[in-house]
Amino acid sequence: MGGLILSEGKKFTTTHEWIEVGESDGVVGITERIQLEYGDIVFVELPTVGDEYEQDEPLGRAEVGDGDTFPIHAPVTGEIKEINAILEEDPDLINHSPEGDGWICRISIESARELNILMDVDDYNDYEDEELDDEYMDEEDFYDDDDEDY
Repeated sequence: MGGLILSEGKKFTTTHEWIEVGESDGVVGITERIQLEYGDIVFVELPTVGDEYEQDEPLGRAEVGDGDTFPIHAPVTGEIKEINAILEEDPDLINHSPEGDGWICRISIESARELNILMDVDDYNDYEDEELDDEYMDEEDFYDDDDEDY
């Protein structure tokens, strides 16, 4: 790719991945919020070094204790430069430090423009709040639905 990325820092996806942006690559992981939502992760399928992914394409998956899995998406288009091999032996690390030592991989960044559609931490926190609000029924709606049963 070459050149410097102008926007350094941590960015977030709508599918709850983060990327810590460096000069020409970024470290990728899942957010603490999604880890808490799914529960203890017991297995992480990591990408392969050298594989290339398009933005939003699944690059791995995580399995939780009840057998459910969820995909881990590429926050940007690029080539996998490194994986966090520790997760193969100790997937519990992602439960304790999903936004730190439990990172998934390092990926090259082919287009700095893709970073512009990702959220900064404030936007991500607002996005979380909107999403959480959508998951719960308004108290008035709850009682309206409840009244219909009588």
